[in-house]
Amino acid sequence: MADWTTRAALLDPNRRKLLTALCSSTVAGASGLGHVIAQAATTTSLQCSGAYSDSLFHTQNLKQFAQQVGTLSQGAVQIDVVSNSKLMPMKEVMPALSKGDLAMGEIFMSNFSQQYPLFAIDSLPFIVRNSDDAKRLWNATRPPIEALLKKQGIRLLYAAPWPGQGLFAHNPINRLADLKGLKFRVNNEATVFISDMSGASSVDIAANNLLKAIQNGQVDVMVTSSTTGVDSQAWNAMGTFMDVHAWIPKNLILFSEQHWAKLPEPTKKAIETSAKQAEERGWQLAKDADDAAQKVLAGHGVKILPPSYELRRELNSVGEKFARGWAKNAGVDSSSALIGYYFAKGENQ
Repeated sequence: MADWTTRAALLDPNRRKLLTALCSSTVAGASGLGHVIAQAATTTSLQCSGAYSDSLFHTQNLKQFAQQVGTLSQGAVQIDVVSNSKLMPMKEVMPALSKGDLAMGEIFMSNFSQQYPLFAIDSLPFIVRNSDDAKRLWNATRPPIEALLKKQGIRLLYAAPWPGQGLFAHNPINRLADLKGLKFRVNNEATVFISDMSGASSVDIAANNLLKAIQNGQVDVMVTSSTTGVDSQAWNAMGTFMDVHAWIPKNLILFSEQHWAKLPEPTKKAIETSAKQAEERGWQLAKDADDAAQKVLAGHGVKILPPSYELRRELNSVGEKFARGWAKNAGVDSSSALIGYYFAKGENQ
């Protein structure tokens, strides 16, 4: 069979031009299709180990971040957020990122304070009292935290706060002595310190196991956010939430430098842009989530109370002792970050 060029040569000039143009369009179309296929074939798929359930605002924010990265990168990278620590326990996330075994992961910053004392700074009891304070503290501490992570082969993408931490208990706690002998759920150095100072019995329970632990009667009291209280259905065992605003901790979303080095510059830019927006969004989400969660708690019969004068006085004393001990062990960089926060706070008062 003669090819299109031969056939075209046998036709009159006008028809020959038409068929030649059609032939060229067909070849160009096939070439364009091949380009699209080539683009799809180079899509980078990454997994992110999310720490919390899909219903929690942190996970929803993280998934929105992942979707935005996919959009801005025009499909060059797809991030699969595996929630509720199903991919790996939170304690394994940083080592996996350092070794390049994981591309991206979420941690609760102060969970790693034993290894990195600086990570305890946002959970120092009663240092911050509101979102503005927490933002100033983060601005002061972000540079040294980024430097610390870089030494571990890890890149910080963004931080997102929790609502202020309150005290859940069966009954109102009017003084520290009321905690004596109770099963106190701990998840960082500050909660361990408070538990020890009050004579409570510490129980270390990860966030993804908290719902079951409460249902099984393993927890009598805990310091956590209103949102975690809802997520873990705290009303099944604890009928009081004392809004003490003990601290405003953060989650960190981290990326392996080994994986980062393999990404093209436009993809890196898409991730950085999405991360900046996720951090800004996270602060507002924390406030909105706290308001909504407290309404849910109240709807399930949980009494939301301010701390008594005596309890506030004792907790402030605990906070001062904890901060002094932390400053001695945390090193110059960590202490300097805290001093920087106090200077910034003083300038804004």
